[in-house]
Amino acid sequence: MGRVFVTGDIHANAYQIRQVIHQIDNPQSDDIIIICGDAGFEYQEYNMGQAKREARKFPGKWIVLRGNHDSRYWKEHGANEDQLDKGWHYEWYNQNCYLVQDKYPNIYYLPDAGCIYQIQDYNILFIPGAYSVDKNYRQLMGYPWNPDEQLTEDEKIEFELMLREWLDNFDIDFVIGHTFPMKMQPYYEDLFLPGLNQATVDKSMEHWLDYIASIYETVPSFKHYFGGHFHDDRVLTDKYTMLYHNVEDLADYVKE
Repeated sequence: MGRVFVTGDIHANAYQIRQVIHQIDNPQSDDIIIICGDAGFEYQEYNMGQAKREARKFPGKWIVLRGNHDSRYWKEHGANEDQLDKGWHYEWYNQNCYLVQDKYPNIYYLPDAGCIYQIQDYNILFIPGAYSVDKNYRQLMGYPWNPDEQLTEDEKIEFELMLREWLDNFDIDFVIGHTFPMKMQPYYEDLFLPGLNQATVDKSMEHWLDYIASIYETVPSFKHYFGGHFHDDRVLTDKYTMLYHNVEDLADYVKE
């Protein structure tokens, strides 16, 4: 069975994709790299073919969690089989459904509103979305910005229901989100943009994640949370790690 790696924001940077691949010793076809948001392969009208072509060189699979600088891939290309754009398909892999573009068959997109999937032997809770602190600048300059970058209130309710129903019968090994629970902020607030009034930043996702953390942190099998968003590589606590350029092997977090 292949290995499962996780890394941070790619932002459609072909060089960064190469660097991620280079960090993996002897990559194999059954290896998986999870991007914890802001892969940036598509963002509104921008379609990053060069980055996708670079990702195609990896012999294994990429699994993409939606960040705030990503399109809602499932929404953009068809919410169901009857509405799929030409050149896209849904693919079942290990009993999980992904959206896949025919030209780039090793890039697997997770559902827009999150999910719990078994990846190899790990049960992983995926939490997409975050707020773009550069929202106003992007709107002013005409740059892409996704108005539904965060989870809606209805999606949060459905997410909690999904999580609680899952935990009635199964465990959670890892949580991979784009941003972090609010309680982690003291460990990374030095990364905030200087001059940006934090009172203007919508942190509703982070506050909601505090509540979600109160659920999954009580599960004995929970091992670690990985996120990105703030563009640094650092260990926040013994259970929370921020990724940007680094690559982590999930197997390292299950060793006794």
